[in-house]
Amino acid sequence: MTDHTVSEHLTKTDGHELHAEHEQDGENALDANEEATDQPIDGENGQQEDNSPPKVQLQPIIAPDMFPPPVVVCDHPENYPVSYRSNSKKEQLILTFIENFRRQYHHLYRDRKPLFLNPYNECGVQKFVCTTVQPTLLSFSTLFQWDAAAEFVADHLNYELLEPPHEIPKTLWSPTKILLDQRGNCFDYATLLCSLLIGAGYDAYVVSGYATREVCYMDTTRLPNPYMKKKEEKRPEKVKPPYKKYTVKPPKDLTSKYDAYMHQRKLNEIQAEKDRKQEEENRRIAEIEKPLPDPLYGIRVHAWVLVLSGKREVPEAFFIEPTTGYGKATNDVEYLGIESVWNHQNYWVNVQDCSNGCESLQFDLNDQARWEFMFTYSANLRGTLTATLNTVGNSAILDEEDEKPSTEATQKDIELPPSWVDHLVLTKKEFQERYPHCRKTYFYKKTRVEKYAPYHMKDGIILKVSEFADYDFKDLIYVTQKYAHRQDKLEERRHDVRSNIVYENYLPGRSDHLKEHTYGFGPEFERIMIYYDKARIDGLAKRHETTLELTDYFVNRDDFLEYRKAMFEPRPKKFGPADKDTNRPILSITEQYGRNLELNANDDVREIVYGIKDEKFVITYHRDDIHITPSTRTFIKPPNWNDKTVTLKWSDDQLETYQADEDFKQLSKRDLYHKMLQLLEQEEEVIRRVRKAEDETRDLQNRRQQEELLSDLEVSVYDTDRNNKAKQYREALEKKAKEENDKKKIPEINYLAPFLAAIGNPSRINAQIANQLRTAAIRDFKERSIRKANLMQARYESEIQELFTKQQWYQKHQIGMTKEDELEYQRLCQEAQFRLHILEERLERHRQLTTEKYMQLENKLQEDSRLKEPYIIPTEKKNS
Repeated sequence: MTDHTVSEHLTKTDGHELHAEHEQDGENALDANEEATDQPIDGENGQQEDNSPPKVQLQPIIAPDMFPPPVVVCDHPENYPVSYRSNSKKEQLILTFIENFRRQYHHLYRDRKPLFLNPYNECGVQKFVCTTVQPTLLSFSTLFQWDAAAEFVADHLNYELLEPPHEIPKTLWSPTKILLDQRGNCFDYATLLCSLLIGAGYDAYVVSGYATREVCYMDTTRLPNPYMKKKEEKRPEKVKPPYKKYTVKPPKDLTSKYDAYMHQRKLNEIQAEKDRKQEEENRRIAEIEKPLPDPLYGIRVHAWVLVLSGKREVPEAFFIEPTTGYGKATNDVEYLGIESVWNHQNYWVNVQDCSNGCESLQFDLNDQARWEFMFTYSANLRGTLTATLNTVGNSAILDEEDEKPSTEATQKDIELPPSWVDHLVLTKKEFQERYPHCRKTYFYKKTRVEKYAPYHMKDGIILKVSEFADYDFKDLIYVTQKYAHRQDKLEERRHDVRSNIVYENYLPGRSDHLKEHTYGFGPEFERIMIYYDKARIDGLAKRHETTLELTDYFVNRDDFLEYRKAMFEPRPKKFGPADKDTNRPILSITEQYGRNLELNANDDVREIVYGIKDEKFVITYHRDDIHITPSTRTFIKPPNWNDKTVTLKWSDDQLETYQADEDFKQLSKRDLYHKMLQLLEQEEEVIRRVRKAEDETRDLQNRRQQEELLSDLEVSVYDTDRNNKAKQYREALEKKAKEENDKKKIPEINYLAPFLAAIGNPSRINAQIANQLRTAAIRDFKERSIRKANLMQARYESEIQELFTKQQWYQKHQIGMTKEDELEYQRLCQEAQFRLHILEERLERHRQLTTEKYMQLENKLQEDSRLKEPYIIPTEKKNS
């Protein structure tokens, strides 16, 4: 028997059992089985060693008894669907088959632990683990990839340890309850993740096996921080200069090769000493980080997910740790062995040697020498897969009627029942909240990671990564914060605690078009601002400010300006209150321009230095290709240059010129004089721009302080739950629709009721009475309209008379009136004029509406069926 697999022996015994289940009564089957319980199972084909005609001995069809009596873990089992609270006939048949499989497995592998086959669910009902997997494709596109789905499961649930850690759990909750309660053990994690991955098209399986203590405890304190991005230093490639035939030979190298060799040997010794110290430090750190010995090493039960290659362009098989969401190789040393794997279609038992962990395991599940499967699948005419139990030809079945043995081969197909779990549903709100109570904390090697759901925190933070210098998380060295939905468009902030420097990144959409902001604290501050240059009119791309410098960098400007740098004088130290004038004294301003190919190089300015303190201008032009040096001009300001009342005079001592191209036309004195005047005007404009840049920097600091205090969050117009304006608008529309619906329910007013009552409500109306009713209705309408117009006209005339009286009183007492009385008179006149204007508009509107209403009344009287032949009032309308 030990030479045969479980499925072979199972097919040789369960075929009789299932056949006899339809042929015999249940009690006879149990009685027959009692006689066979003491019979040994031997022989090549699993039959008794007896020469007499074999009599079928049936095994008992009983429920599994792996665990103690079930304990209901949910509060109200009656609120769950029927599939949660009971088993169907197919499920009962599968449980019977599973029990037989378990007994045969235990008979063949007595040293191995029990398999995780049919634990209790939340309602205390035993369910097959394969039917607990419910493949589901959620409506969120981000969960279509395995890494995003694994990260979501790890974030969405709270982890619970197995108790005891060396035994398989007695319960396995449904994925629906796991999503609802947001907690579970490793088997719950793996079942939920496997359901999502299979629904997304992956060939995924739940794995039951053994792992290290760190994996079972979800201990990530020895893992590196996954959110730390190391900046790769790009070394510039050395570009070889182009070979030229006619070049000057370099001077002969006269340095000593022996000195160079000794210097390089000294450097090598220093580097070797550094490497030795670094290696010692690494060994010391590895010894500190080495985990303590685990007394339960190798027997800690754990569950994870296996993804095989083939589907979704997966190149090779890999593991997924569901508690952390990390993908790992199949030979990872933290996974120590595998007992079984399963999905929603079948169950496989590992029969390979796991003495070296999972390193040498092969994951070809069709290889029966390595994986013992529970069901043999065959494709039927409809294309579905069914579990097939094949009986062998030498298995005899005793016919009770003729009592003659027969050796015919039978085949019974058992279809695996569908999952008893409802389809997984995840609302948009639950997906956005993501974490239990909208927040979750992880600990990595010297790092604490805090995650928050969007809109949960007032400042909009969604991720905070704190890096420490020690293992006790006390010496903070670096903090990274990520934000979402902020009105100030802040996306990320990084704070270097030791250097006290802050790095901020912003999304497009700010009024100042700021992209990055780097600043520090202290007396020697430095500030770097990077802008979205395409969104700015001035083309400003970067601004760098220190205590003594302010530098602006421009791109894509029409005037080819690339660079402006202002140098400031250090402020003298003063005691007492600070001066109101915050502008720093300027020493000089330098501007650099790009090449304008439409101009000659000797006319195209490369750099202008406005020497404000030295009172001069230094102009450097672009260098032509045929010259080695560029042309320059230096203008010295006249003594009275800042006196607006004096006319400036030109002197040759005010100019120093170097012309690289002697053939280029020289400027006349008149042109040089106008050039100096132009430079004086440009200097004032450049100083104004520098002061404006200083003001922008100060405004940015103040604005950032206000934004940090407010830290308002943006809400999309499509987010009806959080957008108050959209919610109020929707409520107003609903209220208006309700009012209109209520108006429709109000019965229409019978406008002829008073006129019919005046003539005694006759049951029959002739032509004469109909004409009388028409005339009475029209006459009544005219009288009411005239009465209303007369009332408004009388009110209008009364207002005019009152205003005339006030004007006469003012003419009579105008001389002796005070200013307060005049103001009161003017106020009364304005109010009277306003009332007169309103009355005029009402009269005009009344005339227009009267004509329209009169036409509507005539049309109504003509279309009224009560005023037409045979002039009979319907009973319903008469009663109304």
